[in-house]
Amino acid sequence: MRRWIGVFASVAFAAACASAPAGPRPVDPVGTFDFTTSMDGTAIEGTITIQRAQNGYTGSLTTNVTEPIPVSSVVVEGQKVTVVANAPDGPVTMVFTFTGNDFTGNWTYANMSGTASGRRRTG
Repeated sequence: MRRWIGVFASVAFAAACASAPAGPRPVDPVGTFDFTTSMDGTAIEGTITIQRAQNGYTGSLTTNVTEPIPVSSVVVEGQKVTVVANAPDGPVTMVFTFTGNDFTGNWTYANMSGTASGRRRTG
């Protein structure tokens, strides 16, 4: 009887492990991403471009109020992407959570912060 209980317990454990749904694949950060935000009440539109490089990623962050700012790091954690760009007055950090090609998130720069939303360009 104990042997059968052990067999049933093993089968139930295996079934529980096998039935767990797989999560979505991590976001591929390579591409062009358009976003909107505001800073001190001013609407800002921007673009982040990320390319795969030999040692990670490169790219740039450009807005309608800035020159292109070089991307220094990109970190992917599942559906979350963190982009850091080196602006003259310090780093711009943008953290986005993706749902398909759409994303929402926040940014920090020189004692300022805000929210942003956008979409990956496709086509």
